[in-house]
Amino acid sequence: MTNFLNAEFAASKATRKERKQIARPEESSATERAVASLRRSLGKDLKKSDNKERLFTKAINDTMPEFIAAMDEEVLAPFFFSLERLATAANRRRIATHPLRSDIVDEMHEEADEEDARAAEEAERAAAEEEKRAAAKAAEDENKPAKLTPKAEASDGSPAS
Repeated sequence: MTNFLNAEFAASKATRKERKQIARPEESSATERAVASLRRSLGKDLKKSDNKERLFTKAINDTMPEFIAAMDEEVLAPFFFSLERLATAANRRRIATHPLRSDIVDEMHEEADEEDARAAEEAERAAAEEEKRAAAKAAEDENKPAKLTPKAEASDGSPAS
């Protein structure tokens, strides 16, 4: 076994234990009270922020039916389309059953899905084309002879031969 510590400089086990205890101060009752107070304060702040978020979400939810009912026909279709595009699949199906939602929204979704598919195909084609270009360049680089470097000039200024 290798000794990494010179025995002359090593402190006894009891001394090391004392140092360890000194390095970590004992918690006093004042420290415990301060930590408990901090936890209570953080808990209150968290409850306040949760309550604020809950209240503004409730306000929006309570106002949304009147907002939708007040919209013009030309605005309703894009509104429902945008809302459904952002929603999860389950919520999208629920939103689609709204009585003020028109059938044109389904056509808008079909067009958007087709555009998304075309964009994905185009991106795939571009990636494949880029991959081909990179492979051709790599093959070209392999077939090229190594470039000759110019010879260093001699110290007197004349070219080395």
